[in-house]
Amino acid sequence: MKPVSGGIENARICGVSCHVFVSFCLLVAIACTGNKSRLPPPTGPVTLTIGLPVQTGEDSLHGAKQAAGLLSFEGLSYLARDGRPQPKLAERWIESDDGLTWTIHLRQNAVFHDGSPVDAEAVKRSLERSKNGSERAFRPGLSDITGIETPSSTQVVIRLAQRSTFLMDDLNVAIVKTSNNGQVGTGPFVTTSTSPTEIVMTVVPNYYRSKPMIDRIVWKAYPAVRTAWAAMMRNEIDFLYEVAADTFEFIEPEESVRVFPFLRNYVYAIALNTKRQPFDSRDVRRALNYAVNRRTIIDLALKGRGKSANGPAWPQHWAYDSTIPDFSFDPPRATALLDGAAVRALRPNIDNKQAPARFHFTCLVPQNFALWERMALIAQRDLAEIGVDMQLESVSFSTFNERVAKSDFDAVVMELVVGNSVSRPYFFWHSRGLLNAWSYSNGKVDEALDGIRRAGDDKSYREAFRSFQVESIEDPPAIFLALPEVTRAVTKRFHVVAQPGSDIIATIPEWRLSTAEDVTN
Repeated sequence: MKPVSGGIENARICGVSCHVFVSFCLLVAIACTGNKSRLPPPTGPVTLTIGLPVQTGEDSLHGAKQAAGLLSFEGLSYLARDGRPQPKLAERWIESDDGLTWTIHLRQNAVFHDGSPVDAEAVKRSLERSKNGSERAFRPGLSDITGIETPSSTQVVIRLAQRSTFLMDDLNVAIVKTSNNGQVGTGPFVTTSTSPTEIVMTVVPNYYRSKPMIDRIVWKAYPAVRTAWAAMMRNEIDFLYEVAADTFEFIEPEESVRVFPFLRNYVYAIALNTKRQPFDSRDVRRALNYAVNRRTIIDLALKGRGKSANGPAWPQHWAYDSTIPDFSFDPPRATALLDGAAVRALRPNIDNKQAPARFHFTCLVPQNFALWERMALIAQRDLAEIGVDMQLESVSFSTFNERVAKSDFDAVVMELVVGNSVSRPYFFWHSRGLLNAWSYSNGKVDEALDGIRRAGDDKSYREAFRSFQVESIEDPPAIFLALPEVTRAVTKRFHVVAQPGSDIIATIPEWRLSTAEDVTN
């Protein structure tokens, strides 16, 4: 029997990155007018105001809605940074020796926002809705469930068709009740009002892990980083949700603000439609990966704040093998691979005046995603050096999503989740993955992903994970570019609980107003 319990909590944040270019002079001017006195005496309820710079124009509070959900809704488990599932609404769980039966012991004091208990029947109903709904596409572990039983009010027994390491990973799906007003969660805060530019959340007094010291959270949208930063300097907001990479150097020295960087578990990539020539050739896809200078992308687009990416595996996962060679920047090798694949230079097309190239293709880019476009332009320049012509096609975000869903593209620049669980890349890159819009199919990759999913111990899991890494480099499904480093900024008015390298959003329920001693330390 394999019992699991305990753990320090983190959470995966799935938000849209806000990278906005601002001028040096404006930032300095704003910083110089800032009020350095950050400890007004607390009076009345404590409000945390979070400012979100808007980058896309599609949905001003997209990132806030996702982050707010993490504070309102909880699963039976949550994923630590290293990919290990940890208890949340579940107090502990026990796996049978054959891996086909899991007994989940619920926390006896957990309640929904309406005060009703999080008992076994409520959990069963919620899991069955998730298993039969859209969540199934994003959490393949739910598909392994064949039955859910409730032997007592505090126990849920889950039966599986096959052993599944994805089960507890994917049981981080929110446990909710349904009502006429929508879904009812169990988290420490609940959303009480929304508008196109603001979300207001209030504390849940009877939260089972003890009432947070923050009474109210207000999420506000701002048209740019500079306006959000100016609001912080005027004491209008306490928390800058995301600091643009090229403004970090100006914000970091600010005496009244602390910054908290972490590596986001998404990879920027140019996904290639493997049903279309010449992307049906692995040598062509390898050549394109060798042709792109990731260091330049990190330096110029991410302003040095990111990590080179060579595949769809999460580099902070406990099973990750850092000794596997990465794609280097090697144009001669890229050229040799194209020569070996018999991809020769084409004659110019007189009608559309295209320059001679080995081949031409179009890459979709959503409008108003300046960072994505900048990375694509750098890759475009590098590919041109080996005689490959990539043209960018800018479309609305809704059109972008429609065309990706229909596989109506040669290539597409986007960000793809890589962790913390392997169940996340599984649905993108397995040949039967429900979100495999690029028609990628590799028997060895499938075998590795299935090996991870069905592993009976850490050794076999680690071996399968290594195979996934190796095969994703031998036969890359995309041009993998970089993983971004995201930075949050918080005024010293609040004492922030921060786990190294993790997102501080998850610890907001543990924050409090700072004391004079906190600020001086």
